[in-house]
Amino acid sequence: MSVYENVDYDGLLAKMDQKSFVIDVRERHELAATGSLPNSINVPLGELENDLNLSAEVFEKKYQVPKPDKDNSEIVFSCARGNRSRRAAEIAFKLNYKK
Repeated sequence: MSVYENVDYDGLLAKMDQKSFVIDVRERHELAATGSLPNSINVPLGELENDLNLSAEVFEKKYQVPKPDKDNSEIVFSCARGNRSRRAAEIAFKLNYKK
């Protein structure tokens, strides 16, 4: 069973309409050059495991959004080509995020 589902841009837009939690795992300099996705937060892949382990209070203070719930929040990871987002999904799964 796969821990992630690949979606194209239209699929991403549909997920965003469904109120999925979108995390862009590109580096900050990439976002500065290309822009960010609407309604997403940026957590570079190298910081993801640490930040998903933050308390809900600290996460919300850092990102100005509530921390995704391990059981009920659908998280969509985004990057430039899909490799980092796949790795991000594996990290989240390892940390017991279900969706």
